[in-house]
Amino acid sequence: MAVGRVVVGFGVGSAAMVVPLYIAEVAPAKARGRLIGLNNMSITGGQVISYAIGAAFANVNHGWRYMVGLGALPALILAALMPFCPESPRHLVYNHRQEEARGVLRRIYGHPSDVQLASVLASISAACDEAREINEGATRWTKIKQLHTVPSNLRALISACGLMVISQLSGFNTLMYYSSTLFALVGFDNPTAVGIVVAGTNFIMTWVNMMVIDKMGRRRLLLSTGWGMSVGLIAIAVAFSFIPVDLDTLDLKSNSVSPPAIVVLVFIIWFVIFYGVSVGNTAWMSTDFFPLEVRAMGTMWITCSSWGSNVIVSSTFLSMMKSMTPSGAFGFYAGICGVGYVLIYFFYPEVSGLSLEEIKEVFKHGFGVRYARNLRKERRDIIQERLRIQGKTAVLGH
Repeated sequence: MAVGRVVVGFGVGSAAMVVPLYIAEVAPAKARGRLIGLNNMSITGGQVISYAIGAAFANVNHGWRYMVGLGALPALILAALMPFCPESPRHLVYNHRQEEARGVLRRIYGHPSDVQLASVLASISAACDEAREINEGATRWTKIKQLHTVPSNLRALISACGLMVISQLSGFNTLMYYSSTLFALVGFDNPTAVGIVVAGTNFIMTWVNMMVIDKMGRRRLLLSTGWGMSVGLIAIAVAFSFIPVDLDTLDLKSNSVSPPAIVVLVFIIWFVIFYGVSVGNTAWMSTDFFPLEVRAMGTMWITCSSWGSNVIVSSTFLSMMKSMTPSGAFGFYAGICGVGYVLIYFFYPEVSGLSLEEIKEVFKHGFGVRYARNLRKERRDIIQERLRIQGKTAVLGH
């Protein structure tokens, strides 16, 4: 079992890094956030299915064998469909395969005009030429050094990994990993079924995030919803203070579902709603913060930040519940969410709708919050002016 988990871990860990990176490089700017969100929606959908499978086989003789065996099915489907995925056009251009890149861009953008295609390809080529010049003779270690010593790269790394760490240290994965333990703790007889409710809520809110992220913008969405996570965790902490729990065994001292237990369930769902629509999905979209020459390394660090923070939370949760009481543990997570909200306000720029080459310029101006806002405004003004001219030309033509 341990060896199998290591093998699966290589696959899952690779996919967790490569898929957001691939989508960021392939997707058009106007749909990039939505498509990375679709990846996260697929993950949360898989979690719902996994909970359902667990519930279905929980009371079946040797049911765990079916649970483990069914995990091979998605991997087989992925292996069959991967050959149909086009290569990243930026990777192709970087390796002097312009015609192949042109063909991929035609597939991505539908039926672009020759002028539009030439413009996109020229922008990518310029970025690749610069990246190739920077990376000439560079080793992996050199790229890691570039990521940490070039000020703009370091700011992008802090902003991207900071949001990922906040999303994991918020305590969400304690609900995913310990939902059965947690709901049994407050007196629910079928904690697995309640876990499905939590996973289902996260799936729905991930879908909401995916649908609104490109129109609303990442930063605006985070600041509009992030506060709800702290409020939910504070309510859970207060409710737990009225639930009698044996701190040595983490067993419930009563046998009934009390009103405070209902409050815990309600605000756990509240927390998941705000988490799913804000940092839970958006944190993975930061792969586009990094310039081409260090994008792979930057995405690697985002993934490591996710799993590293995940390990910390999952390995300390039960100990915190015993040493700090459940109220103290969830109060601690609420504090992290509050601090995270402040950090997002000051250090997370809005890059929705900007091309990867434009995002590179954002972090050359500090953390780029104001610069990105002005750049997006300039783009909107240019687009509106073009539409006005087109409208006037159409009227004159009639």
